[in-house]
Order: sequence, then structure tokens, then C-alpha cells
Amino acid sequence: MVTRFAWWLMTKTPLVQSVERGACPEVMCATEDGLEQRALHGPTGWMQTGGPVGTGKLEPHARDKPVMARLWDVSEQATGFTWSV
Repeated sequence: MVTRFAWWLMTKTPLVQSVERGACPEVMCATEDGLEQRALHGPTGWMQTGGPVGTGKLEPHARDKPVMARLWDVSEQATGFTWSV
């Protein structure tokens, strides 16, 4: 009962959304033509946690090549999977 109540309470906050709304960014990216490349597509509301789907704010460090390379290396090490690019 406590878990059910906690979940119900969380659904009343902007941090939780339905499955359908959560899938909107992926569906948009897979089906719409002309989207900006290397951009963040997702919720555009408060702190990008909800609201209408669109082009969000991509922080400068997300385009930092050394950071991207390091993240790729760490991800490969963590998963044990190497993807040749």
C-alpha cells in the first residue's frame, strides 16, 4: 500500500509522465523530417522534465569532442561492448 501511495503521489508531480508522453521524443526523432542534427529533442518545459516536445537546450559540454570520446570509452569499458565507428 505504501508503494502504491508513493507512486500515486509521484504522478502528481511534473517529474513523472505517462508512457505515451515519455515516448514522444523518440517517436518524433524517428518519424519527423528536417529535425536539427546534433540537437537535444525532448521536453521543453520546466528544466526539460515535462511539457511539449521540441528542440531543447543542449549544454556546451555536450559538444566537447574530448568529453564525447571519453564518455564513449568509459561506456565501452562498462558494457564490455565495442562498437566500431
